[in-house]
Amino acid sequence: MTEAQKILVSMTCPSCGGQVQCEEGEDLVLCKFCESVFALTTDEGTNKVMYKMTVDKDKALAKVRDWWKTGPKAQDLVQTAQVTEAYPMYLPFWRLIARGKACVCGIEEERRGKDNQKVEIPREALINREYIYSEIACETGDLGIQSIVIPERAQAISYDDQEIVTFGVTSSRDNAYEAGGRAIRQTAVEDGGARMDKIYFSKSFFFPKAFTLVYYPFWIVRYSYEGRTYFATVDGITARVVSGRAPGNAGSQSTAAGIGGALSGGLAGFGIGLAIVTEGTDVGIGVLVVGIVAAVALLGYFYNRFRYGDEILEGAVNGKGLKSGRTQKKVQPIYNETYDYFK
Repeated sequence: MTEAQKILVSMTCPSCGGQVQCEEGEDLVLCKFCESVFALTTDEGTNKVMYKMTVDKDKALAKVRDWWKTGPKAQDLVQTAQVTEAYPMYLPFWRLIARGKACVCGIEEERRGKDNQKVEIPREALINREYIYSEIACETGDLGIQSIVIPERAQAISYDDQEIVTFGVTSSRDNAYEAGGRAIRQTAVEDGGARMDKIYFSKSFFFPKAFTLVYYPFWIVRYSYEGRTYFATVDGITARVVSGRAPGNAGSQSTAAGIGGALSGGLAGFGIGLAIVTEGTDVGIGVLVVGIVAAVALLGYFYNRFRYGDEILEGAVNGKGLKSGRTQKKVQPIYNETYDYFK
């Protein structure tokens, strides 16, 4: 079972302290040890679940220091950066589990024969999967966190907003539910049309199974470097750095400018030279076009590293820095018990 497939919640019984399990979305829980029945705290009809912080401050700081060493960050970041504050924080997320269904019709394009003629092949797909949608339920400023994946080892605990530091929920429950439904339907259509070059018809539905307000733990670490302030956000259960800002490597910027100019110029020159040697034949023209396209692509790549390399952005952080790492998608498919059909 993958992390996205986990829909059972383990909780601590408030009466006896025993571990009980319930399926996400249930309103009542029965403890098998003391036979107590208790209700999950709800807000406007939505269940609330909070997950236990298992990463301590020292481990969070160690993970941030390891993160400083990766990617095109300032070479002296580990030696020079000074942590100014590190504190735990619970962030709220809307989490919708639903079955998405879609019927998608389109064509797949293939090249066949000696003349490389384009052939259009009709395709049809029926998607029937469960999906998990999650979206941040508050304004987090520059933290750059949009969604979560709850790991299997996560332990749910009784929700108590008096005992934790958390951002208040600012987004509408109904809007989040509608957005989740649209996202799941759209993802089902995209999954159905993944093998198609053109889609002519699609119809999608979603059937909700559970809708929960999840409070998930993070460590917020802020640090300074050469008079500027940066930050990193650490997952409070997996200890992974999920978002952050860091100073870039000035040497890497200069190298990118030099290498980019040299390589792109060399490729363009090679293409022009070969076109002249082959006296304008189809082969020569083809090589010229490929060389110019490759040169432009390389120049764009190294230009971005030169222009935006003074700051490195991890996660969904907004800004003009150089993007690093991956951004967590809002929708994750569950592949077990699916009945997909492709033709």
